[in-house]
Amino acid sequence: MDIQIQKSLIIEQFKQVNDINLLNAIQSMLEYALTKKEKDLVISKAHQDLVIDRYQDAVNNPDTLLDWDDAKNMLKTE
Repeated sequence: MDIQIQKSLIIEQFKQVNDINLLNAIQSMLEYALTKKEKDLVISKAHQDLVIDRYQDAVNNPDTLLDWDDAKNMLKTE
């Protein structure tokens, strides 16, 4: 897939996101990516597919997502 087409698709998907925690995570990833050299950003196709699958699952099943504070508290108690 052409990178410009892929960027356009991501932008359209991003416009549909209403979860503040997901938006914050995406923003953090973008800020991190912009500070790295492009050669450092090689991500395997398998990892890209995994992220896309998890994103689609979150979009299709938003009720399964945990609030960040709840998730953090669960990790502290385990």
